[in-house]
Amino acid sequence: MSQKAYLGIDLAKASSRVAAVDESGDEIVSPFNISNSREGIQKLLLKLSSYKKNLVIGMEISSNYWENMYSYLNQKDIACVLLNPYQVKKYRQALGSKIKTDSIDAISIAQLLRAKNYDVLCVSDDKVLELRELVRIAHSFERRVKDLKKSVLALLYLTFPEYTKVISYPFSKVSMQILSKYPTSFHMAGEATIGRLVKIFRRYQGCNFGADKAKELIACAKDSFYSGKASHSRGMSISMQIEEIGSLTSKIKDIEAEIKSILDPDDKKDGGGLDFDILNSIKGVGIGTIAAFIAAVGDVSRFSSSDKLISYIGFYPKIFESGKYRKKNPTIVKAGPKDLRYMLYMSSVAAIKHNICLKKYYHDMVSAGMPVKKALIKVAVKIARMMYSMLKNRQYYDSSRVFLQKAPAFVAA
Repeated sequence: MSQKAYLGIDLAKASSRVAAVDESGDEIVSPFNISNSREGIQKLLLKLSSYKKNLVIGMEISSNYWENMYSYLNQKDIACVLLNPYQVKKYRQALGSKIKTDSIDAISIAQLLRAKNYDVLCVSDDKVLELRELVRIAHSFERRVKDLKKSVLALLYLTFPEYTKVISYPFSKVSMQILSKYPTSFHMAGEATIGRLVKIFRRYQGCNFGADKAKELIACAKDSFYSGKASHSRGMSISMQIEEIGSLTSKIKDIEAEIKSILDPDDKKDGGGLDFDILNSIKGVGIGTIAAFIAAVGDVSRFSSSDKLISYIGFYPKIFESGKYRKKNPTIVKAGPKDLRYMLYMSSVAAIKHNICLKKYYHDMVSAGMPVKKALIKVAVKIARMMYSMLKNRQYYDSSRVFLQKAPAFVAA
C-alpha cells in the first residue's frame, strides 16, 4: 500500500491514546490505547502493519513520556516527529474543537502531521541532554534554597530580631553553624557561652569574629524583643531549614563541578570543550549562563538566524494591534526555556559591571529614556545574539566586531 498513514500519539504516564488518519484525513482506525512499553508499540505496529514504511508518527514533547517511545521507534526505523505542545493546542482549536480529550488530542496530532504545517523539534545529543538535566536540577535546588532562606529570615526576624544587626549576613558558613545550635534568642541566651561561640568562630578560616562578637551576641539575646513563645518548635524549624540549605548548597556545588567537567573536559580531543572556551571569552558571562545556553539551545546551526534563536528563547515583544489601537509598552512573550531567560537576564546584570562595551550599550539606552528593566533585557538579547554568532562562526569574543555601530535606543527585543 503506497498511501501514507499519519498517526498521532497523545502520551500519558502509563498508557497513551493513539489515532490514525490517511492522506485524505479520514480515520483509519478508531482511537485506541496502548501501554507505554515494547508490547504496546508492537500492538500499534501490528494494527497498522499494512502501511509498513509509509507510517509517520507524531507526539508532543511533554514531560519525559516521549523519550523512551521516540527512541524505540527510531530503532525500528519508523519516521517519528516531535511536536511543540503549544502548536498542537492551537491547531486543535483551529479545527473547531471546543472540548479536550485524549482521543481529540491524538486526532489533532495526526491531522497536523497530515497538514505538514508544523515545526519539527530536534533531539539533542547525549552530552546536551546530560547538561540540560544537570542545569534543571541545579536551578530547582537554587530556587529551593532561595525559598528556604526567605523562610528562615521570616522566623529569625521574629525569634531573634537583633541577630542581623550583629551578624550582617546570616547565611555565611559561621552564621549557619551558630543558628543551627542557637536558632533563637531564647536558645542563645540560655545555652550559649562566650567560649562555645569562639570555638565555632575558629573553625572557619578567615573568620575575624572573637570574644567581643560572642559577648555582643549573648547580650543582644538576653535583651531581645522576642516574646519567647513557641521557641522550641520555631527553633527546630530554623535548625532543620538551615541544615537543608547547607545540604542543598553542597549538592549544587557537586552539580556545578559535573557541569564544568562536561563543558570543559580535561581531555579535549575531537574539539571537546571548544564551545565553552569560545563563550567563556565574553567578559561578564559566567559558567552558569553558558551551561544554561548550551543545555537549552544545543547546536546553534539548527537556527537559521539569531532572530529565530531569540524567538525560541522568548525574548520578543507581544504585539497587539486592532484597527487604530496599538498596545503601548508590550511585554515579552516569555515562551521557551524560562531558565535560560532568567540566566541571560542575570548575566546582563553582571555584564554591565564587568564588560565595558555592554556597560556602554546599557547606559546609552537608559540615557535615551529606556526603562532599566527593558534595557537589561536588551543587554540579555545582545548577549544571546553574540553567543549565537560566536558559536556559528567559531570565533572568540571581539568587541570591535560586536559593537560596530551605536545601537538605536528603542528597538524591539
